[in-house]
Amino acid sequence: MSGKDKEQLLEKLAETHLAIRSKLNEVDLEMPVHKGSGWRAREILGHIATWDLETARSINAYRAGSEYSVTDLDDSEVDFNERAVLAQQKLSNQQVLDQWELAYDELKRSVQEIPIELFSGDMLYPWGSDRGSVTRLVEYMLEHAVEHRDEILNAIEA
Repeated sequence: MSGKDKEQLLEKLAETHLAIRSKLNEVDLEMPVHKGSGWRAREILGHIATWDLETARSINAYRAGSEYSVTDLDDSEVDFNERAVLAQQKLSNQQVLDQWELAYDELKRSVQEIPIELFSGDMLYPWGSDRGSVTRLVEYMLEHAVEHRDEILNAIEA
């Protein structure tokens, strides 16, 4: 990994975040997105924020020479995700948006601060069942955010 590769990864992170943010003007955060779970757009944003923070914690622990993973995950992460959604229900829509922005900032900061020589090393991912490089973890989280952005866009179109 070179400094240029790191900058490109940070650019992808920023572009993905801005692409979601640009669509939020079109979205009623109370709009249902998942029919099965009942998650609204606000729960989707809260879910992205939760995992961005967990990812930042893993990267920061790795940078410090340690490991971090969420300790109370089941195999499918459903219970953890539901607990996070329940905790966020008491928040206003603006607070959910603020948390989403803060989580992005924390993830971005963790990527900015990790030395280039650690990017290709083997780290524990926040869900605890996988290991790999920082680059692959950040790419996975980008895919995660895009997947959920597309769900919101599909709900808008429906």
